[in-house]
Amino acid sequence: MSAKKKLVGNKGFRCMECGKGIVRLVAVPGRQARHRTLILPVPADLEIPTCETCGTEWISDSVARKLDVALEEEFRVRMRDLVTASLARLSKHSISKAHVERVLGLSQGYLSHLTTTGDRTPSEALALNLVHFAQNPQRLRSSEALWKKLSGPKPDPSGALGF
Repeated sequence: MSAKKKLVGNKGFRCMECGKGIVRLVAVPGRQARHRTLILPVPADLEIPTCETCGTEWISDSVARKLDVALEEEFRVRMRDLVTASLARLSKHSISKAHVERVLGLSQGYLSHLTTTGDRTPSEALALNLVHFAQNPQRLRSSEALWKKLSGPKPDPSGALGF
């Protein structure tokens, strides 16, 4: 919800959700917020206008920007850690980054760059694929087999999928 009234200092305003409480800036540990595909902890020092009675948080554009910046960093760390752990597990099965890159259609060296420089955030789709491959390396081999079935002159996608 967006705050319709501006907080002056921390005086607050009447909550338009419950009509009873006063909305004031609150910074407390234990809060969580959805950021992209994850529910992440909100930094304990981030002040969010919150009703003292019903607990409704009034997220203005400026609060949303601060929240996004704080949560994006945690999201980046978690995606990089997930990718790194998945690649380490695949390596134990003698599956190289280069092999994974070929199966997923990634540029050569992309996974190494992603895990060593930290200047990019792996997509959720990439992280999810790598987790699935790490949990069951046969999935990587199945994906590779699918690409082979779809290669060549005008293959039938429904036949390749087993329909």
